[in-house]
Amino acid sequence: MVDVIAKAQMGDVIWAQLDPDADLYDEIIEICRREDIRSGVVLNIVGGLRKARLSLPIEAASFEAQPGILELEGMMEAQGIGTIGFTVDTYDSSAKSGIVYHAGEPNLHIHITITHEGKSYMGHLLQGCIVRSLHPRSHFTIVLAKTPGALLKFRVSDEKNSTYPDGMPIHDLVQE
Repeated sequence: MVDVIAKAQMGDVIWAQLDPDADLYDEIIEICRREDIRSGVVLNIVGGLRKARLSLPIEAASFEAQPGILELEGMMEAQGIGTIGFTVDTYDSSAKSGIVYHAGEPNLHIHITITHEGKSYMGHLLQGCIVRSLHPRSHFTIVLAKTPGALLKFRVSDEKNSTYPDGMPIHDLVQE
């Protein structure tokens, strides 16, 4: 059963064309800052990468295990969607999952699919996904939209266990 529902309006839709060698994660964070996106959706990510870093299940493990980090280099195609919220608590799982959030910053929960050497991988977008372009103007584009009215607040829970000794990452959906 659905536990929480929040209603939002579709606000400004922001299109961006990224520069060659730009870091996809950093560019989305910068656009969120510049365009004042506290609540939003990533409608589309599409383009080529030369490096990729994803957080995803690497080994067969229990469903409670943290994901690992996959790093790829070479010619890749990428596609993604996700949510934009606000980070309340700092979270650093860089050693295990590669996921790091800083309090007071935009919170990106973006899943990206990468195709590399005939195989596809889907995982959480991390810093280190570098735009590939043979032309000075990249064709790599992203489309973001503001969604005022609903907000995903990222926080770290008080509950701790051996997998998450500093607390578990949680997204609280709230009506604004």
